[in-house]
Amino acid sequence: MGETANVHPLAVLRAELGVSTTQYLRMVDERHQALGFGAMAIRREKVTRWEKGIHAPDQAAQLAMADLHGVPADAVRQLGWPGWVQQAFHADAAVLGAPWTPAGTVVSTAASAQGGPMDRRGFLIATGATLTSLGTDWAGAVTGLPTAAAGAGRKRLTPLLIPRLEQRLDDLRHLDDVLGGGELRSLAVAEFNLLSQLADETVYDSATGQRLFSALAEAARICGWLHFDAGRQAAAQSFYISALRASATAGDRAAGANVLAFMAIQTYSVGNPTDALGLVRTAQTQARRRATPRVLSMLHLRAGRALSKVGDRKGSALELSAARDAYAAGPSDDDPPWSYWISEGEIEMVSASAALELGDPQQALTHFAAARQGTYSTEGYARDNALYLVRAADAHLRLGDVDSACAVAEEALDQSDSVGSARPASALSDFRAQLKPHREVRSAREFLARSA
Repeated sequence: MGETANVHPLAVLRAELGVSTTQYLRMVDERHQALGFGAMAIRREKVTRWEKGIHAPDQAAQLAMADLHGVPADAVRQLGWPGWVQQAFHADAAVLGAPWTPAGTVVSTAASAQGGPMDRRGFLIATGATLTSLGTDWAGAVTGLPTAAAGAGRKRLTPLLIPRLEQRLDDLRHLDDVLGGGELRSLAVAEFNLLSQLADETVYDSATGQRLFSALAEAARICGWLHFDAGRQAAAQSFYISALRASATAGDRAAGANVLAFMAIQTYSVGNPTDALGLVRTAQTQARRRATPRVLSMLHLRAGRALSKVGDRKGSALELSAARDAYAAGPSDDDPPWSYWISEGEIEMVSASAALELGDPQQALTHFAAARQGTYSTEGYARDNALYLVRAADAHLRLGDVDSACAVAEEALDQSDSVGSARPASALSDFRAQLKPHREVRSAREFLARSA
């Protein structure tokens, strides 16, 4: 999950204030008394226990904290602890609460940019019912938001400029495949900011505006992906939600379905897999009669992976089989540029990960071998190849073949050194922990020493 996994939102709020646990408690106590709840006991371990999840504050303390951070009391009662704490991040509130209109998209993108590449929070800003409602709201908005021209007297965005902006996004996608997100996040945010500015400050006709907002959706999706790749979960989800809004403004169902699929990856990785499955199902419902076979294949892949996360072996197999069938229909002239990575090799890799998740390491190795013999390109997808190599090493280890596990892990280590991504590094760290009980095996000792 990266460098900030399991950070409590209260700890982040307190860090933003720059106060100690005792200082924070005194601030809360002041509001506690002002609200008529009386004095609180000032013990610093209280805040520590709240932030570690050992205890939750009582209702009066929560209302005092909400008052301190400008969160309505109703949110405390409706969202509970610590759900309401996320409402204290006002940029997040703008992303979540902006109307599903072109103007709301501009507000949301501005708020996402405010977090920018420095947001290191390791938690999601939307879960459960809030996350589900985003998919529902998108599905309802995508048909009814025509793109209008911006205010009179502003600079005109010409149709000739759009292909150049789209090409820059295509370059970012392919650079990410090889370099990972470490080197690219700031560049991606700069592209996102440029497109946000053009959406807010220029005049354009309807066709140009639709392409502009589709490009903005893809720029936001790329930013979300790169921040997820670095373990910066709040910033990633904020960008994803803005991407979803921009796709609705553009009337681009395929782009929105793609965003929901990437949101699902994040959600089943660091959140609730059931929530992730709901996102994919919304995407499938909206794209079913409109998307190309390749896009449908991608959505089946995501559904199959999400189902593996919830332990549904049969459902996962059906979706992965549907992904193969859809891909076999062949390419289409209408395939979106961002769908280039969907391949037979990728289907095998996702199938391998699903098998491993479902406790079948031998089947996982069969899929990994098929992927490497097929169209999966080590040079073209360095970061993903490193991640899948670690999973293959894990499969060998589960089968008791320590030597093969370490040999594959050595490949993964070499590959991961060349990419700026937290995910292969995190997977290797987990693999090391699983390998330590096998220190008596020479290959295990050597790998542990090299990777220390």
